This record gives sequence, C-alpha cells and structure tokens, in this order.
Amino acid sequence: MKTKTFPIKIGLEIHGYLDTKEKLFCMCLVSGCRCSGVGGSEDIPNSRICPICTGTPGSKPMAPNIEAVKKMIQIALVFGSKISFETTWQRKHYNWADLPKGYQTTISGAHATPNAVGGKFKGINLTELHLEEDPAQWNPDSGKINYNRSGLPLIEIVTEPEFSDSEQVVEWLKSLILSLSYIKAVRKNAGIKVDVNISTYGERVEMKNLNSLEKIRKAIDYEILRQVEANEKGEVQKMETLAFDEKLGKTIKMRSKEGAADYRFIPDPDLLTIKIDKKMVNKIKSELPEMPEVKLAKLLKTHKVDKKNAEVLTRNLELVEFFEKLAMITAPKGVPPAQMASAKADKVGNVNKNLSWVTIELLRVLNYNKKTLEDEDVEILPEHLAELIKAVESGKITVLKGKQIMNDFVPKSFSLKEHKGEIGNIDEAAIENLCRQVIDENLKVVDEYKSGKGASLNYLIGQVMRLSERRADFKVAGEILKRLIGN
Repeated sequence: MKTKTFPIKIGLEIHGYLDTKEKLFCMCLVSGCRCSGVGGSEDIPNSRICPICTGTPGSKPMAPNIEAVKKMIQIALVFGSKISFETTWQRKHYNWADLPKGYQTTISGAHATPNAVGGKFKGINLTELHLEEDPAQWNPDSGKINYNRSGLPLIEIVTEPEFSDSEQVVEWLKSLILSLSYIKAVRKNAGIKVDVNISTYGERVEMKNLNSLEKIRKAIDYEILRQVEANEKGEVQKMETLAFDEKLGKTIKMRSKEGAADYRFIPDPDLLTIKIDKKMVNKIKSELPEMPEVKLAKLLKTHKVDKKNAEVLTRNLELVEFFEKLAMITAPKGVPPAQMASAKADKVGNVNKNLSWVTIELLRVLNYNKKTLEDEDVEILPEHLAELIKAVESGKITVLKGKQIMNDFVPKSFSLKEHKGEIGNIDEAAIENLCRQVIDENLKVVDEYKSGKGASLNYLIGQVMRLSERRADFKVAGEILKRLIGN
C-alpha cells in the first residue's frame, strides 16, 4: 500500500526481432522467420554465420537489409511516429563476450537521429524507435558463443516513463505484441526482450533483458518494493543496471549505469546514410491492415458479435479476416454486412450463426493439427466453410457430419462436391434399420437403459451415428430407439 504514495515512474525499452529472411548486414538466413523456411530453436549452433556477422577482421558490412527498413517504417506508422528520412548508423562500443566486433551497429546514441520519434500507443507516449543489430549468444557457464543470433535485425521501441505499476505494463505489452502481429513486422515465436527503467525517489535503475511478461511483472513489483524500503532507511538510490534472478525472486546489481559517453558513439564509416523515399512510406501506409481495436469495433457494431467472441477473433488477423469474408459470403440477400447493424432483425436473422464454426470448430481443427491460418501450407477458404454451413442449415447433412468433414479441412479445404463418400442425410426408414441392428448387438446396454441408466441411451445413439457415418439425425435416432426399446 505504501507504494501508492511514491512518484513511481516506469519506462520501457522494447527489443523485437524483425521478421526478415536475412540478417541486417549480411545474407545469412534468419532461423524461424515466416519466409526463410529454416528450422527453429533446434538450429545447429554457428550454422548460419559468415565473416561479417562473426566480426572477422577485414570484413565489411553489406548495405542494410531493405526488408528490415520497411518493417521499421510499418511499426512507426502504426504508432503515428514521425519518420526520419535520413539517418546515420552509429557504433556503440562496449566490451562483452557476445559482441565480436567490440561495438554494436545501431541508430541510437548521443549523435544519432533515431529512425522515428514521438507517437503514442494505448495512452503511452513514445520517445523513439530505431534499428540495430543483435549481438551473439554467450553462455557464461560453458564460455561458448553461438553467432547464429549475431547480426539479427532488431527494432528498439523506447517509451516515456509514464507507467505506474506492473499490471499496466503487462497489459500494454500484450496490446503491443498483438498490434505488431497484425502487420507481421516482428518474428512471432522469437519473443521480445524488455529493459525496464524504474524510479521512485532517487535516480532510475535499469533492469536488463526481461524476456517474459511474468518475469517483467515480478521484477517490477520487487524493484518498486525494494526502492521504497531503501528510501525509508534513508538510502539514496543511484543510477545502476540490474538483473532479475527469477529463482531468487530479486534484482541483482550488474554494474553502475553507463552514460552515453561510456559507449563512445561514433558514426560508422563503413555504412552509408539511410535515405527513405516518401513514396515508399506512402505505399507501405496504404497497405497496412486495420488494427485490432478497429476490427473489434467492427465486429461489435457491424456484425453484432458478442464481446467475448469478438476478442477471440481479434487475437489473430487471419482469423478475424476469415470471419469477415465468411460473413460477407453468408450475408442475407439484399443486406450487405456493412448494413447489418441498421437493418431490421427479421431481415438480418442470426448474424452470429457462423461464430461457433470459426471460434470453436475451425480453431479445434487447427489446434489438433498444430497449425494456424497463417502457415504457408494451410489453405482453408471461407467459401468452402460457407458451403458446409449451408448444407447443415438446410438439413442436407447433420451437424456431426459437418464437423467430421471439417476435420479434413487441414491443410487444404475443399468443396462438398469434391468430398469422397456419401454425405447426405439418410431417411427415417434407414435410421430405424440401424437402430434395430444396434439393439440386437448391444442387449446388455439395452437392459441397463431399461433399468433406469439414462446414459446408456447416449451410447446406443452413438453407435447409430457411427454406423451411419454421422449421417443419421441425432434426435430422430434417439426417438426411434426409445420406441423400439419400449421404455
């Protein structure tokens, strides 16, 4: 409770791996990006390296990856940041085992013009965002270095110190990650690294390399409490860099906080100034998708989707766009989706009839196959699902048969006309024949049902559905079984 009386200021420095095929200054492939097709976390150490990204003496960087520059522009546009059309690369010097050249190439520092400045996201003002390269990966226990990560393109997003507690930080970061996923700017499975700056009374401290939301939450809560207690003891907080030990649940001092002078920033003589064409910026802007909050508002207002399902849909751009296309295909004649909100209820009908087929059945099939709509080998068309839904609603096939057919929609959906085997419902006479067969083959279960065990009837119905390949009407089968059993 005491923390509420302190002038808590929290600022973030967020580092995300840009989703590019190659590294920032060489042609080495990036593992696990959407476009490379290279393996993920089980990558062989030092298998994607060259003289440039390992800092071999005499090697020179190539021109920066244009895809990384375009991703940076996308992110800046989402935040409404002011883009700098000319920026100069800097060398940020420090001595650490993971830095093969002895410096990091970045567009930050005392003499740099950031790639973009200002902007705002979810009520928090942004200071700047800039490109830089990632260092290598050093294992302090073994002393070994993996250079696969060295030279990966990073975006750093710096916020103003406007957060006041860990809950606000975590919820803001969730929204940030979702928005960046819509523009496919940051590698989905690479995660983010966050440096958290906190001050109560005294100078700020920086907690480095927090790589999970839960770790960020715990580190902030602990550090606020530590600073409050230190202030009550009369201790003066000085600038310093900390690490958070998750096992101990506490922060540990790494070193005194460096200033810009400690890094000895100088312009990189091996790299030309980045010059951005305004036409390219305008083209990128025109191609940006609608952001999650816009999609959410459209689902609530236009499609009359309830908030819970709307939030499920907007967690993934491909999913919400799939639903929007499905709604357009299945919209009642003469009532376009854009006019549903103002149309009379009797004309609109049940505008959410497609919801469960997307938020439950489609996600069920994808999750079972460990796939997503954005996977390159997955091609599920809303036209095919619309055809399936129509067949169910018209009574041509049962709901269970529709779900069974949908199981085969991954990796590629198909028209019912292309489906192998019978799909149409069977008539009542055929269902009765199957019911008689099931009764004859399950006399013990029939006796259990007669003795009052209601669940036994469900088993018998299930056997009818199995024999009919789910083409029998579930309710009709139940009624016939009850009549034939005589109970």
